[in-house]
Amino acid sequence: MDHLFIARQPIYNRNKDVMGYELLYRSNSVNIANINDGDQASCETILNSFMHIGIDNIVGSSVAFINLPREFIVDADLTPMFNEQVVLEILEDISPDDEVINGIKRLKSAGYKIALDDFVFQEKFIPFIELADFIKIDIHALSEAEVEQQYTLLKPYNTLFIAEKIETHKLFNFCLELGFDYFQGYFFCYPEILTQKSLPSNKLVILNLLKQLHDPEISSEELEKILVQDITLSYKLLRYINSAAFVLRREIDSIKDAIILLGINNLKNWISLIMMSKIIESKPAELIVTGMIRGKMCELIAEKSYPKIKHQMFIIGLFSVLDALMDQPLIELLDRVTLSPEIKFALLDKEGDQGNIYQHVLEYEKSNWDELKNLDINNEEYMQSYLTAVQWADQCMKSLL
Repeated sequence: MDHLFIARQPIYNRNKDVMGYELLYRSNSVNIANINDGDQASCETILNSFMHIGIDNIVGSSVAFINLPREFIVDADLTPMFNEQVVLEILEDISPDDEVINGIKRLKSAGYKIALDDFVFQEKFIPFIELADFIKIDIHALSEAEVEQQYTLLKPYNTLFIAEKIETHKLFNFCLELGFDYFQGYFFCYPEILTQKSLPSNKLVILNLLKQLHDPEISSEELEKILVQDITLSYKLLRYINSAAFVLRREIDSIKDAIILLGINNLKNWISLIMMSKIIESKPAELIVTGMIRGKMCELIAEKSYPKIKHQMFIIGLFSVLDALMDQPLIELLDRVTLSPEIKFALLDKEGDQGNIYQHVLEYEKSNWDELKNLDINNEEYMQSYLTAVQWADQCMKSLL
């Protein structure tokens, strides 16, 4: 388990609901130039996911997409477990020889689903296509015309299509209209800037409440007044605080109790989270999950490395998705909320210790392992913080939504 990085990237259906996660892995001890790196990484991902970490701790009840090296395809003794929850990805550099084709047939007969990763149509790959349940097309590597050509060539086959590496709403809408079934990428983390300057009324109400909430001069009495104005907000807060995520010794049945027990700073974080979860609308629920994971991971890392700024880190991670929720530039939104300069500079410019932690968490989220491995960080600490944050966020969402 030493020097291990493992993360997940969501895959959405056409309604922007998560259908599964691709598991991404990197070990710092792996040398990028070594030709066997891919095989080693995939093998260790499978072993660590199923044996050491536990697949349910990473993807819950969702499907896990895992890259499968040639050795795992052709050797029956290396077949991974949990076939009902796993999609095995065949990498683009695996040749369709008889041994591989027979191996895929064996895996299919054992109940596994098969995906072809970074796929570009060639006639020699037709035996693969005929066995595939999913075909993943790298949208980032192709022009729109080439994507359309690939989709047209592959459409006659009985398979589902995943558009991967979608980073913009424009590309998402293009692939949606073309007919893709699933979508993978970080397009949902970016705002779709609206033409009008004013926010819709429901979002404006939330933003004004956030402004009041984060006033440094707010008292516990004023905080209680904000909460009692919104019955559903108060109810959600109490239900959330009494959920398993908090592990409290006794049940909290009043706002005053919550303020006393948690303290104003902690309560501000939780109320901000609940308010933001109320405006998901057409956004994927995973957007709030992303903010929660970022916030919790930032908080956990700061707790060990920079305890004096721990209280600032959760809101930094959570507010990092505010622009995507509101569909307005973050700099404009932060001008309308009273936050400390350190928090604003961390969010906008990655400045200070707060900004460094936030930047590292973003690199981890996107599996930019090469950026992280050159930094003076504790690899295991980052992995454990990420896994803890994932489990915590997934558990909390059951109470929030």
